[in-house]
Amino acid sequence: MRLLLSSALTFSLVWAQTAPPVAIEPRTEVEIELLESISSETLHPGQTIQFTLVRPLESPGATLLPADTHFTGTVTSANAAGHWGKAGAFDLKLNPLKLEDGTLVTLDFHHPAKRNTRGEKTGETIGSALVLTYYFPLIPVALIAASRKGKPFKIRAGERYLVYVTGTEAPAAEPARP
Repeated sequence: MRLLLSSALTFSLVWAQTAPPVAIEPRTEVEIELLESISSETLHPGQTIQFTLVRPLESPGATLLPADTHFTGTVTSANAAGHWGKAGAFDLKLNPLKLEDGTLVTLDFHHPAKRNTRGEKTGETIGSALVLTYYFPLIPVALIAASRKGKPFKIRAGERYLVYVTGTEAPAAEPARP
């Protein structure tokens, strides 16, 4: 009886240590909120931005992270507003969320490709010779308008966004101790 009890206890300890990592489906929606106002005029690459989870991060049957969990994003590029009416812009990369078991959950904004009504990608350029001859009479007007500065890109604190789980990374296994 003692052997059976010790075997069962050993098995349960081994099973608890090798439990599979939590599975979160890719493309799971996560609602986040910006905690501070940001502007393309004041941001610089490498700066961290504070976010919080609006709703808990859940997996079927379990709450992985509660609502109001704070995490950060990192500014990857920032451009202030410029002349010729060029608006300011910046890019953010959300840092992974870390679960209690050490699993990292990566999040990202959805970036759909711009397409026309026929499903083709848009944004092709017109030949430069055609543009120069067509717009030549407008060049003096453009030079005057060059003094007009574009608008900075600003986001107020409290803005909410839907982001999506793009993947999970299991915690690194600890090396065996001798």
